[in-house]
Amino acid sequence: MKDFSCIDITAAGVGFPARICVITRRDGEVYRFAESDEPIVVDGDTYALAPGLEMSAVTHTNNGEVPSCSISAVHELGGIFDTQDVDIGFFDAARVQIYLVDRMNLAAGKGLLFTGAIADTIYNTEHQVIFNIKGPVVSAKVLMTQKRSPMCRTDLFSVLCGVDQASYAVAATVGAISTAFSFTVTGGLAQPTGWFNQGVAVMPNGLGFEIASWTQSTQYITTYLPINRIISDGMALTLYPGCNKIVDSDGGCARYHGRFQGEPHFLGTAAAAQRV
Repeated sequence: MKDFSCIDITAAGVGFPARICVITRRDGEVYRFAESDEPIVVDGDTYALAPGLEMSAVTHTNNGEVPSCSISAVHELGGIFDTQDVDIGFFDAARVQIYLVDRMNLAAGKGLLFTGAIADTIYNTEHQVIFNIKGPVVSAKVLMTQKRSPMCRTDLFSVLCGVDQASYAVAATVGAISTAFSFTVTGGLAQPTGWFNQGVAVMPNGLGFEIASWTQSTQYITTYLPINRIISDGMALTLYPGCNKIVDSDGGCARYHGRFQGEPHFLGTAAAAQRV
């Protein structure tokens, strides 16, 4: 809910509002900056200046579309928005809050204008980065509308799935990084080949990446995206297996004995439209 109580529309200084923003990355790193010509201190927190910062107007809708806005700034190595952090993806899905303050009366605190999460990031070699931000529903964790499908429609380890994530966590250590998409782990993991396919590896900072395949004999992991710049030899990882969404497969629900959320005998959406 928007809150403009910090702005007194009857005061002489009403012409000096400013927007301030908080970005909280998934690894816990917090950024505070102000859309003004000097830093702003509110409630004991300092909102710094960011080179090239521009915040778009917040778009609110009543037709079912997600409220949105965008933030444009300069990215550079060692800068507020470090190029390497942007490139690695540390800002992906970061939480965003935008507040309104009265620069003539900062003691009045801040009023919430918008909250959401970074949906996608655009950046170029001219050092410009644009964060496109969507409203709270972009972070929804439970699918509200079910669709018919022969395969399971539920994320592994979710509330609907009912499988305990902690019981399937496997500790591993990065061994040798072979290519941008592959590395080995140490510790002699006993899980059979294919066990971690479509699974996730989580780093100490809480960020994760998806596993494409796992080979037990060589302790070899391949990934879908380049990971050589975000992992290092000796880094601790927590590995979780994946699920192929099939009820009677060793790589699917039969492995976990979860709550299968598909219709295995349903032929697809075309079958629902067939005349009998």
